[in-house]
Amino acid sequence: MTEIKDPIEARVSRLGNYLIRAHKHNKASILFALYLSEYVRADIENEIKQLLNEQGLEALNVDAGEHKDLPSFFSSSSSGQNVFFVHNMEKGFPDALRYLNFKREDIIDHRVKTVFWVTEKELTRIGNEAPDFFAFRNRVIEFIEVPLAEERKTALVEFELKTEYNSLDEIKRSIELKKTLLSGLSKDDEISGYLMGSIGILYNQIGSYKKAIKYHKKALDIGKEIKDPKIINFCEENLKSIKF
Repeated sequence: MTEIKDPIEARVSRLGNYLIRAHKHNKASILFALYLSEYVRADIENEIKQLLNEQGLEALNVDAGEHKDLPSFFSSSSSGQNVFFVHNMEKGFPDALRYLNFKREDIIDHRVKTVFWVTEKELTRIGNEAPDFFAFRNRVIEFIEVPLAEERKTALVEFELKTEYNSLDEIKRSIELKKTLLSGLSKDDEISGYLMGSIGILYNQIGSYKKAIKYHKKALDIGKEIKDPKIINFCEENLKSIKF
């Protein structure tokens, strides 16, 4: 089943409720969230995580490129309170597809709750190359809106400055996502400046000091180019904090 006609807020609520009901009834839930824009995806994912947190559930990000045997990862990591958000399916191809197809029963047996964030290309390949697993899906929900410039800016305001995460995997995932967002932006606007500065902070947190300095300097150059004192001060302060 595919859902798109309802307003985006209704689809966000429905996706969250599917997961919450699956938890209450102790059942597995395999959901596919089809998206076009990383801006929309990041915003929606944060909203769903808030809904889950209110119910005592914890969302865990899973990189399919790093954990190709997803069923085994789910089984070993599931606490009953976890919901897995799977990203980067294409990086796990073709191994991830084989594991999903051959170990699909494990996902059901362990009552795994998971959302696969996929592009149309990834979804098509999953359906073609892992048909038995794909048949186990509960829903495909489409979030294929493309935000206008001002809507995009609003959606990114909090995310661009977020630098507090619970694990190394979350930090690395955030760095890659912010780099992806950067690729679709002008290199000389406010959002790009803050995103680069945020990436610099994250690299500093994991000890990649040269990369941290590189991104802070890029952000500083943007701040000077657009004459934005907030970005300039933001970068200068963070550059001072880097010690190695």
